[in-house]
Amino acid sequence: MSERRLRPLLVAALLLGAATAAAVALNLLLLGRASAGNDPVGQLRPRIASVPAQPVTPAATVLPTHGRIDNEGADD
Repeated sequence: MSERRLRPLLVAALLLGAATAAAVALNLLLLGRASAGNDPVGQLRPRIASVPAQPVTPAATVLPTHGRIDNEGADD
């Protein structure tokens, strides 16, 4: 290969390597900050006051056992 063709390839390879190294360094920096010990994520606990003692269930629906049901076909 001639020097005219080799030089742009070498510059492109160096730029690609520098961009890759910068991306890896930035990712490591961000991962280091994200895993700091004072971060409460993963250590969350529900507040006792906001958790009901018994789950609230809706009242049962009582359907009539005789006679005509007047709902005008609401479930059709």
